Amino acid sequence: MSQYLALLPTAAWDGLILCAQIFAIVLPLMIAYEVAKAYGLFARPWKGVGPALARLGLGPGAMVPLLAGIFLGLLYGAGILLAMSREDNLSHRERLALAVFLVTCHAVVEDTAIFMLLGGSAFWMLAPRLVLAVALTAWLARRSSGE
Repeated sequence: MSQYLALLPTAAWDGLILCAQIFAIVLPLMIAYEVAKAYGLFARPWKGVGPALARLGLGPGAMVPLLAGIFLGLLYGAGILLAMSREDNLSHRERLALAVFLVTCHAVVEDTAIFMLLGGSAFWMLAPRLVLAVALTAWLARRSSGE
């Protein structure tokens, strides 16, 4: 038992360092998101991304919650999704498509950066999640449009 107690200060210190590293990743992402939202930057990429997102059953009102979920995670993205679905009148189909995409592929930037801190591979963190999210959401969009 005493051998485990001897490890406690080192484990606590390493835990604090990891928390500081995560904080250093998440805080700038949240600030950048809020600044981009305040300056209307999320409305600009719609023209270039619109056709691809339309194939996934997503319209212009889905851009902000989608980007929030991709950059900041499922919980923050879900909060924004709920708020935006009320403000922009997202259809039930769009809300479902967003939920499927974000459940499968959320916090792409945040999670990848955190797991890279721990020695993970960016490719293996991103590729399977993105492929699965796009495939499932595209399948859902085709299924719900009657094709």
